[in-house]
Amino acid sequence: MYKQWLLCLTALLAGLLLFPAAPALADGDPPDDDGIVIWNEDYTLEEDERLDGDLIVFNGDVTLEPGSRVEGSVIIWNGSAEVDGTVERDLVVSGGDIALGDSAQVEGNVVCSWNCDIDQDPGARVDGGIIEGVPLPDLQIDRIPPVPQVPSLPALWDAGPGRVLDWTLRAVRSLVAIVVIAAVAGLVALIWPQQTAQVGRAITEAPWPSMGIGLLTSVAGTALIVALAITICLSPVAVLAALALSAAGLFGWIAVGAVVGERLMQALNVQQVTPLWAAGLGALLITLIGTGLSAAFCLAPIGWLMTTALGCVGLGAVVLTRFGTMAYTASTGSTPLPPAPTPPPPAPAPVEGPEPPRIETEAD
Repeated sequence: MYKQWLLCLTALLAGLLLFPAAPALADGDPPDDDGIVIWNEDYTLEEDERLDGDLIVFNGDVTLEPGSRVEGSVIIWNGSAEVDGTVERDLVVSGGDIALGDSAQVEGNVVCSWNCDIDQDPGARVDGGIIEGVPLPDLQIDRIPPVPQVPSLPALWDAGPGRVLDWTLRAVRSLVAIVVIAAVAGLVALIWPQQTAQVGRAITEAPWPSMGIGLLTSVAGTALIVALAITICLSPVAVLAALALSAAGLFGWIAVGAVVGERLMQALNVQQVTPLWAAGLGALLITLIGTGLSAAFCLAPIGWLMTTALGCVGLGAVVLTRFGTMAYTASTGSTPLPPAPTPPPPAPAPVEGPEPPRIETEAD
């Protein structure tokens, strides 16, 4: 019973960590008196709505519809602004574009920096100045969140502070996802050790057939899912097919991790190799190399190629073993010769003995 509870808890944790967080304030919700801060989401202030305070958006676009009003400044990093309402203070965009409609009114300055373009309609009004192509000035705003400290990366700084912040958030999210995948791999190996071992044996005994079957399954499965999704009546079947393909791919990735972890622990002379730790360590290692390190060192093509190859090998092994329910025996590819006929045993030699006595008859 405890294994089922652990599996449910891990699935819930994975859903909370892997799915993107909800915006700080959804469209249509009542505004906050101190303004709002939004991360990795777009924001729209609808017609005739009012926002008290500053609007600060990281890695997202902002739309101010006609009649809307922001009683503060609008600060956008790594996003664009489409303004048809009123901004009572400054409008600042870094790493995006600014579009001022006919009904737009900015009572402060309009600052467009870091590869930013401004498109201003004739009816748009800007009471302050328009500043382009310079770093962000020291603006007077009511509230701004602290920006996390990031390492010195000259290439990212050249692209703008919004790029640096976006890179930091993506790195943190990737690390959390890697840890969750490792935890799920350990629990799957703990709950289904025999099935994981069956798939792992297929990976080690037949890696190339597994890769071919996995590549064919991924292509054919994706085409089938797209064909089913086009039709309206079969769209639920497409969802089930996508879930089955995803589950098979995840199980194959866990089996590959289990094989790598077992080899690594044997190389480290670990006395007792358990499926829990082997699968968790191996999945952590291959996921970290395939996604984390390749992105950190700008080797995304190599990481993508390695991830695709290992994923196809794992998926093919899952298909060959029917999700680990049966063993796969690799064939040699040649037809064995029939056995030579066995010669018959030799006839027994006659046994020599005394001559039987002769019986005399009347003719003699």
